[in-house]
Amino acid sequence: MKYFGALVFAVAGLGACAGTALGATEPPAIVEVAEVGRSSGMAVLKLPGTVLSKQDAQLSAEVTGRLVWVAEVGEHIAAGEPLAIIDDHLLQLQLRNDWAQIERLKADIEYNQRQIARLEALAQQNNTSKSGLDEMQSRLQMLLQEQRIAEVNRDRTVYDLGRARVRAPFSGVIVSRDADLGEYTEPGDPLLRLVDTESLEISVNAPLRSARYNRPEAQVPVYGEGQQATARIRALVPVGDSLSRMMELRLSLAPGHWSIGEAVTVELADSARADTLSVPRDALVLRDQEVFVYTLSADNTAVKVAVTTSPGNGTEIGVAGDLEAGALVVVRGAERLRDGQAVRINRR
Repeated sequence: MKYFGALVFAVAGLGACAGTALGATEPPAIVEVAEVGRSSGMAVLKLPGTVLSKQDAQLSAEVTGRLVWVAEVGEHIAAGEPLAIIDDHLLQLQLRNDWAQIERLKADIEYNQRQIARLEALAQQNNTSKSGLDEMQSRLQMLLQEQRIAEVNRDRTVYDLGRARVRAPFSGVIVSRDADLGEYTEPGDPLLRLVDTESLEISVNAPLRSARYNRPEAQVPVYGEGQQATARIRALVPVGDSLSRMMELRLSLAPGHWSIGEAVTVELADSARADTLSVPRDALVLRDQEVFVYTLSADNTAVKVAVTTSPGNGTEIGVAGDLEAGALVVVRGAERLRDGQAVRINRR
């Protein structure tokens, strides 16, 4: 038994010596490095948004009548141009009747004015009663009021004639039609939908807390369908409910990037901007619930440094740890390194 124990001890010793010799001859790991930088960063939220039109109207009939023309879906209509025309024949007849009523009243008024002039002349000669003159003057005032009413009715008919042509309140495209030629319409009946495709904005819902870090007129990035643009925060409504804790933001968007109804992603600030150290995201090593980077010692050996991360920008990420700006960190080959392992920098 003593002999067997001595033999095991000798074999173990030889193995240890061999392992030491092997470690001593292990070639350095080839790595690529980058410098620790300094940046000003903040936390960001990536939130879904929807492209909307700032002018989107469901237009309705304003007078009673039969449709004689309606614009087609897809047509571009300039502001002020007709979108639909309603038969105005009855309104034309009503206008003629209003004018006739006004002319009749004018004739009655002129007759009463002549009568009053005669009675006034007779009254100066004491050849007529005062009550007869007062009656004619009262009759004249009633006719003048009836004339004003008739003129209001005429003006209303003219106004209705103008509304028989439904005109575009703004330039846009017809996206749907709810009535066809020959249909009889009443005031308020939907006719068509007009959308301005050049005046766009984005609607996005964000947590109420982000109101502290985003203000109207701020520029924010927007992404979608392989495109990127910058939009201006037009309005912020910092009012939410007890369930969602969300508010709405409206962002002005230049045309040419996305169509109305498309989904986009909006980046909003979620913290105050702060100065931090930054490293390339490729420098981070995540292992056993630990986050760290490898720096290099003076003799080119890897030194493991635990870090905590903070918001970054693009390919850079903010870090905090035992690091200094300008120090070298491993960005390629770090996943195979061990603390204290010799390295050789691959310089491109």
